[in-house]
Amino acid sequence: MFVLLVKIKMKSGQAAAAEKVFAGPFKAAITAQPGFRDVKFLRPSDDGEYVLSIAFENQPLQQQWVKTDLHGEVWSLMERNFEGYTVVTFDTV
Repeated sequence: MFVLLVKIKMKSGQAAAAEKVFAGPFKAAITAQPGFRDVKFLRPSDDGEYVLSIAFENQPLQQQWVKTDLHGEVWSLMERNFEGYTVVTFDTV
């Protein structure tokens, strides 16, 4: 399984908006994709960064999703709430 962790620095006052987009259009869109396995949006328990955890059967299927117009639409809704983010990828053992 291919796992992608996105560490997100939220714009001030935008956390609730990002959570709403995740729970609505983003989650609905990604869960319908071929090879999708799991998605979680993790809220920090302190003043740290949010983490978006995404799992697909493999990286080619995840990249197939990234190349869709739908991804562009829903990711832009999420991203407008972010000050910045970094991505780390993993393969399960």
